[in-house]
Amino acid sequence: MYKDSAPEKWVYKEHTKVKHILLKKYLYAWIPILGRWNPIICYFDGFAGRGEYKDEKTGEVLNVGSPILALKVADKKAEYLDKIVCIFVESDIENYENLEEAIEREKPNMKNLKKIKIIMENAEFAHVCDKILERLEEEKCTLVPSFFFVDPFGFNGIPFTIIKKILSNPKTEVFFNFMARDIARFIKLPQLKDNFTELFGTEEWKSLMTLHNREQAVVELYRKQLHENAGVTYSLHFKVSESDKLRTLYYLIHATNNFKGHGIMKGIMFNQSAHGSFAYLGPNDVSERSQIRLFDINDIGQLKKYLKDRFQNETLTYDKVLEKVCIPWYSEPPYIEKHYRQALKELEKEDKIKVERITSKTKRGLKGDDRIFFIDAIQIK
Repeated sequence: MYKDSAPEKWVYKEHTKVKHILLKKYLYAWIPILGRWNPIICYFDGFAGRGEYKDEKTGEVLNVGSPILALKVADKKAEYLDKIVCIFVESDIENYENLEEAIEREKPNMKNLKKIKIIMENAEFAHVCDKILERLEEEKCTLVPSFFFVDPFGFNGIPFTIIKKILSNPKTEVFFNFMARDIARFIKLPQLKDNFTELFGTEEWKSLMTLHNREQAVVELYRKQLHENAGVTYSLHFKVSESDKLRTLYYLIHATNNFKGHGIMKGIMFNQSAHGSFAYLGPNDVSERSQIRLFDINDIGQLKKYLKDRFQNETLTYDKVLEKVCIPWYSEPPYIEKHYRQALKELEKEDKIKVERITSKTKRGLKGDDRIFFIDAIQIK
């Protein structure tokens, strides 16, 4: 097995690029939203790496690591910031020193460094988080609005207790590389039982050992723990596979208590997925991800029926409809906002719902506090 600083681990493959696209697009939205209303926000990179990769085909060194990506976005969105603290944690000393050099090379390209505070730690992710969270607890304080990118090579060193403590702070989110394939593969090894109990925060993982589809089961158990143990309101998972479209590499899990953040990430994941499947299935699917692919009319028909059945005889605002379909987490439909808007407009046209426009300024609009009456057509007439 290669050590974390081995060159073989730092080749910029398509699946890594896709992961970085999701992160970059979300930060482009997250920084203006939080930075506009908070004097300080924080980006925390728990396994920051080297800061650079080698191009898979040419061997060229690319300054594209997640810390560099975050700094570039913060610099471009600095008009929305008073201050952003970027904390980069890397335990491997060779990677850490390389990251320092990569950041120093990037600084001359940045125009708004005075708004960006960079903190680097050559330490373990869990240790650094523990130290920060314990100090906040002692001082009876909470974290400033923070986004945690947790991207390990394996599944060790990410105790569920730490993830739970992070998410117990308001306005805090986690974007997590969850190595479901390797967990499912090694779950029967007795020497790893303590690692799995620490990772899941429960011994319930033992019940998954005999399942045929362990990969999906470990993802569902982890999300269940996020919701039932850590108290998270919203979560999403995005499957990342290799080019044969069969072999999973890992899942990306986003957890938040903020509905707006959940909706933004869901839209980004849908846009980057193959056929709206919330998955990247390999380099051959790059062309498939070039545009948002709407579900066909049959899918919209199913969504219309779901909305009518779910909210029969209720009156809700448009925003509240979008929030309620996400709960409970295990039954959230695979649609994004534009699908809900289309379905509701069609239902209105068919006289199957009534809309009272409060936020919208046009008869065709649908947003915000617009009230939706899920009543039968006969009652409307």
